[in-house]
Amino acid sequence: MEAVLQVLLGILGFQAARVSSQELEQSPQSLIVQEGRNLTINCTSSKTLHGLHWYKQKYGEGLIFLMMLQKGGEEKSHEKITAKLDEKRQQSFLHITACQPSHAGIYLCGGD
Repeated sequence: MEAVLQVLLGILGFQAARVSSQELEQSPQSLIVQEGRNLTINCTSSKTLHGLHWYKQKYGEGLIFLMMLQKGGEEKSHEKITAKLDEKRQQSFLHITACQPSHAGIYLCGGD
């Protein structure tokens, strides 16, 4: 029997002293994924991204840092999670291959 995973998405905003604030939009806002299915989350910025951070938060726990992207075209992977930064399109994506119950939680992007 396949498990159903609920993934909620949120946004963290970071602001460096010399960088004006920016708006980040994550899509989809929330979704339910069946175990074994792939999942892609997009994070789009209103301004040029100089760096982007991805985090995960399990229910009732603190934030878990997943990865940081700093260069356009940069792609990083850890286990079944891959993230890529596209500076020209001012966006990043987080892709999870073959979701497992351990992937359930809230995923957040933060830019600077």
